[in-house]
Amino acid sequence: MPGPVFLEGETVTLRPIERDDMEFVQRAMNDPAVWRPSLSIKPMNDELAAEFFEEVLTTEGDVHCLVCHDDEPVGHVSLSESRYGPTETARARSAELAYWIVPEHQGLGYGSDAAGRMVEYAFTDRNLRRVSAYPGSFNEGSIALLESLGFEHEGTQREAAWYRGEYHDALCYGLLRSEWRADG
Repeated sequence: MPGPVFLEGETVTLRPIERDDMEFVQRAMNDPAVWRPSLSIKPMNDELAAEFFEEVLTTEGDVHCLVCHDDEPVGHVSLSESRYGPTETARARSAELAYWIVPEHQGLGYGSDAAGRMVEYAFTDRNLRRVSAYPGSFNEGSIALLESLGFEHEGTQREAAWYRGEYHDALCYGLLRSEWRADG
């Protein structure tokens, strides 16, 4: 069973990822419906899962949470240092939002609830000024989720993502605290 509740949404809870959750994370990250859209193309065995837990999921500056519905893990959401590095992230008070929901739970609003709650946490609890996200142009579901939360399309890196045998644009979405609405 997942660890204690860190943040609570309307339909999901966000919980710190524990070592015991790595079986779920590993299984999900080996699912093509998760790894292909996230552009993570390597399979994850037990050794890589342990390394991922130590070097990514438990870093001090980032927030990684298991998305749970009725105590069942359904996905992952994170708030990480921006692409510009820790010094620039702290100075600009910005972070990068990322998320995935396992295929059997997609389309139920869990991703929107989890991402929305993480954005609220970013602005109200961490006092961030900006949150960014970087979906591929092929990922219509993720783009719709971001736009439903008020994110604006800020830029395009043309043909910067390789997905399913073709080059696609990598998009940059951003949301400023001054544009965010707490009521969704």
